[in-house]
Amino acid sequence: MTVVDAVGDELPRIALSQPKRGEDFPVVWVCRPEEWEAARAEGREPEGVPWPREDVRAVETEPA
Repeated sequence: MTVVDAVGDELPRIALSQPKRGEDFPVVWVCRPEEWEAARAEGREPEGVPWPREDVRAVETEPA
């Protein structure tokens, strides 16, 4: 998936949650791919940040 930042750039991210109610708007908790890999290698939960749901985009992938 990608997220759109404040200047309109698309950034690769891993979703850590389904959309959830934030304080003012729905959010999806996300992390960087590097954090995802590091957390898996270290046997811990990845650290994420809430991202506005409206700025989260699914990425189409080809079947394996």
